[in-house]
Amino acid sequence: MSEPIIRLRGATQHFKDPTAFVFRPRLVRALDGVDLEVHPNRTLAIVGESGSGKSTLAKLLLMLRRPTGGEISYRGVDHRKLGRADMKRFRREVQAVFQDPASSLNPRMTIEESLSHVTRFHRLALASETQAFISRHLESVGLSPAAEYLTRFPHQLSGGQQQRVAIARAVLTSPAVIVADEPLSSLDVSIQSQILELLQEVRTRTGIGLVIVSHDLGAMKLIADQVAVMYRGKVVEFGDHVFDAPQHPYTRLLLDSQLSMDPRNRRPIRSIEESRDRSDPAANGADGCAFRHRCEFAMDICARTAPEPAQIGSDGPIIRCHAVADRM
Repeated sequence: MSEPIIRLRGATQHFKDPTAFVFRPRLVRALDGVDLEVHPNRTLAIVGESGSGKSTLAKLLLMLRRPTGGEISYRGVDHRKLGRADMKRFRREVQAVFQDPASSLNPRMTIEESLSHVTRFHRLALASETQAFISRHLESVGLSPAAEYLTRFPHQLSGGQQQRVAIARAVLTSPAVIVADEPLSSLDVSIQSQILELLQEVRTRTGIGLVIVSHDLGAMKLIADQVAVMYRGKVVEFGDHVFDAPQHPYTRLLLDSQLSMDPRNRRPIRSIEESRDRSDPAANGADGCAFRHRCEFAMDICARTAPEPAQIGSDGPIIRCHAVADRM
């Protein structure tokens, strides 16, 4: 496998809990010791419930936040050693596609003006060639003929068309990585598959690394080469075949909560809400496994010691679970 473009080692992100008593501040560990690598020509899906740390992780990958602890490196260089020129290269090579395309596009700019701004800033084309340069990229994401879209404002486009413009803007700089944070959630179901196919086509055509943050496990099963399952700021399962052979109890719970359209594949559905202990005392920073209050395989050791990541076999998934480790 090629060298990673972005690497996280023990990355943590802590916030002060705004609801805590002023004289007894409490830290929320949004990310807690995350190890992750982003490679070219690979699609990494980051999945989990709301509040599991997925979007915080995406912001770290984009360096929109700096970690409280641990290390983030870009092409082998620690983020603390990146100079101004390095950061400009990073901003060009690592692009973002956000959840709400309408809010990520300037409502006062036409599509041509928005994309021209990116083109001028990164010096991607001569002034006389800018319109043709932008048009090629719009047509490459299915907005054809481009002339029909250049003079429109974002509100004159559908949600799917807005997201296509956002993807075209990300691809303008010939990036090495695109980080997409819930790129499907604001779109109609009929459009989601089209955007998913477009992202896959862009990755295949350009060889970029693609990171998709999503709660849609079915969609991620179709596109992901690797999957990172997050729970309370930790990656509890990571591997290439997570959806085909889930090992961690939380991953199984997520998959069991998904409805199947094929009656032959129906399984007893365990709801995420049914498993949730709302009086769960395992707050961030508590000893033991944070999932133990919802886990049917919990043991005494789960209350005392947080599980360390362990790999199943030589090329199997990496799991944080005492029960799974006992079976290895």
